[in-house]
Amino acid sequence: MRIGVDLPTDLVTRQWQLADIGSDEWRDECQKLSLQFLQWIRDDASIPITITEGAKKALSGISTGEICISLTGVWDGCPELNKGAKDYILINDLKLISTPNRRITIAFDKDSKPKTINMVRAAIKRFAGLLIASDCQVYVANWSSNRGKGIDDLIFNDGVEAFHRVIDSAKPIAKSAIDSNEDDGAFDGKKPRKSVAERLIEIGRTATYFQTPDRVAYADIAISGNRHTYAVRSRAFRMWLAGEYFNIEGKGIGSQTMQDTLSTLEAIALYGKDSVTREVHLRIAQYQEKIYLDLGTVDWQAIEIDPTGWRTIVDPPVRFWRPDSLRPLPYPIAGGNLAELRELLNVDGSAWTLIITFLLFCFCPNKTYPVLVLSAHRGSGKTVAAEMLKGLIDPGKAPLIKLQGDTHKLAVSASRRLLMVYDNVGHISADQSDDLCRIATGFGYSTRTLFSTEEETTFEFARPQIITAIDSLVTRDDLADRVLMVQLGEITEEKRLPQAELTAKVEAARSRILGALLTALSQTLAALPDIKPDKLPRMADYAKFAIASEKALGLKPGEFMSVFNDSRELSRQVVIESSPVGEAVIRLMEHRKAWEPWQGTASELLNELEHHTDEATYRSRYFPKTANVLKRQLNRLAPDLKALGIDVREARIGKAGTRIIVLEKCVILSSVSSVECQLSEKTSQDNDRRADDEADDKADDILMADDKTDNIVSNRTAEHERVSGWADDTDDKNHPSTTSERTIRFKIGDVVRFCGKSANLKQQYAGNLTIREFSKSDYSCTCLKPNGNLTSWIEFDDLEFVAV
Repeated sequence: MRIGVDLPTDLVTRQWQLADIGSDEWRDECQKLSLQFLQWIRDDASIPITITEGAKKALSGISTGEICISLTGVWDGCPELNKGAKDYILINDLKLISTPNRRITIAFDKDSKPKTINMVRAAIKRFAGLLIASDCQVYVANWSSNRGKGIDDLIFNDGVEAFHRVIDSAKPIAKSAIDSNEDDGAFDGKKPRKSVAERLIEIGRTATYFQTPDRVAYADIAISGNRHTYAVRSRAFRMWLAGEYFNIEGKGIGSQTMQDTLSTLEAIALYGKDSVTREVHLRIAQYQEKIYLDLGTVDWQAIEIDPTGWRTIVDPPVRFWRPDSLRPLPYPIAGGNLAELRELLNVDGSAWTLIITFLLFCFCPNKTYPVLVLSAHRGSGKTVAAEMLKGLIDPGKAPLIKLQGDTHKLAVSASRRLLMVYDNVGHISADQSDDLCRIATGFGYSTRTLFSTEEETTFEFARPQIITAIDSLVTRDDLADRVLMVQLGEITEEKRLPQAELTAKVEAARSRILGALLTALSQTLAALPDIKPDKLPRMADYAKFAIASEKALGLKPGEFMSVFNDSRELSRQVVIESSPVGEAVIRLMEHRKAWEPWQGTASELLNELEHHTDEATYRSRYFPKTANVLKRQLNRLAPDLKALGIDVREARIGKAGTRIIVLEKCVILSSVSSVECQLSEKTSQDNDRRADDEADDKADDILMADDKTDNIVSNRTAEHERVSGWADDTDDKNHPSTTSERTIRFKIGDVVRFCGKSANLKQQYAGNLTIREFSKSDYSCTCLKPNGNLTSWIEFDDLEFVAV
């Protein structure tokens, strides 16, 4: 019954008159009017009543035409008769109107907290039970708490008609529901039904759990419609769990309760029936020939890159984890140009080639990475350049760090960063050099887990690295072989910008540059399957990738390998120049002929090198004082010395098998595209030896010119080419084929086989031959035949190696 209800006229008239009387009289009169109002309702059982929580709600309901009665609280309609006896009765005013068959609708507030919900349910159950006992028809009004907490909010938000629909559609409460003891534990008093730990586990179960191959528990959590991934034992997951509980219960969680809950959720991830195993990745991942880049943004979006292009996606098929130090990348914009990055870096030529190929390769996960060394004088912007490169791949807190001498600290830093940048490095020790190599190729480090006796924590990863320094400080050969040496030019005063202006310029360009990098990466992935070089240097993955990227980066075909070889040569020179032993060996072999190897024991070599070293160097701590130290240093220098034309090997002689060291020059046959002088040996042509050669030798065809003619590839003189390879000539018929990309090295003692066209010589030189002596003038040699006799001079082109 709504607006059509006829209230007694004297009640309405008297209500308006109360505004002009004193407080005591007003209270007495109100009590009389309330009693008359209740008696009026009592006398008509057809009048429905709505019970609300609070006077404001009741007045709002009355304004719509509903007869509403308010309680000061949900428990105040049915207090205990005797405290502690759990014997409840209706208050007198409600007893008066609780006549049989009257419809009474309970419309208490809608709360969102489980504790309050349980309390309200308990109050409704008690209150409705007493009303049903009076033969009333009891209903409960339901609406979404999103539309308003009380009926006044509901009326304000959705209007009067919506409120009437809620009242009309209220659900009846059956006596059987009141008599049921199913929820007695939940409604006994004002305490929540479940413990804090139970509520936490309920919250935690809303996540999806999995484990990594090394059995670390992780959780996928839906936050604002986005999937977040946290380790169960991580601070981020604990904060999420505590925050959700606080939003519901309005209080925090004890540390022990949190630990107990985490243990339970961890067990679900590791041993639950629905547990699965997945890899987690830092910043980049590869899945089914596609690369995924975690932007690090609050919406957890990622970039998917494949040979067809790149795109932004919401739920990548891989999982990423985010350390606290990780910072977001900008959203990439298509259509950018890498020339903008080159201008900001102030580099060109070979420096740009090495930097951009390194930067692009950083997007490729699980590779063996090179180490980029940015060396320059102060004022060249090497720190700014390194920070700029870091910001395009892996921005984070403390982007530039110190090169640690402690392996454990270095491992922790590398485990939380994709790109490692060591700033202003003044010296690299032997241990630090080894650590840098391990991080570049695949780092494995284990240490005892804290607060445990037998458990260990293991670090496994490979990371690209950048080093900024003033000097060329990479002097260890193993690290030098992985280094990309880049010399930055000095920034002129006209180009120098204030820090704030430079930062703003970089930030404005980051989105465009990142988009251009992703486009170049996609094009490189498309070209990569077709790249099949005949040979690859060390760091083959990087070299093949860089060759594939030449077209995408606007480089000329073959430009990368040319720049890369120059960088490696510079690294070798730095290693040799920094080694007293290396320089002494070069001096020792400088005036020896290719067929005059040095051989002797390590002690004899140590004594020999003393004569080729100045006294200050010999007395320094860097020059070996014992034979075993010398052997170790030679083993490390052997690849660099061999690249310069000096072969270092060990052999055994005599019946006792005495170990000796053999140093000998290598004769290198190279293609025109890779002709390079290995040693600057200057000797005259050995024309007298040619007088004893057989008539079929082709001395006149390949004889070197006495004058110094420039090489069309390397611009070096023919005289310099006598040791390192074939001198160039305009008449190709006088030379062996120069189209081959292979490089052949002969040295005294090599086992070879005759492969020339002459059938007579094939019969004469049947079997394996051992090289005995070289002739530099016509690239031929004499060999020992199996019967011990010496052959005539045989051209290198007519010989092939024999695997021993």
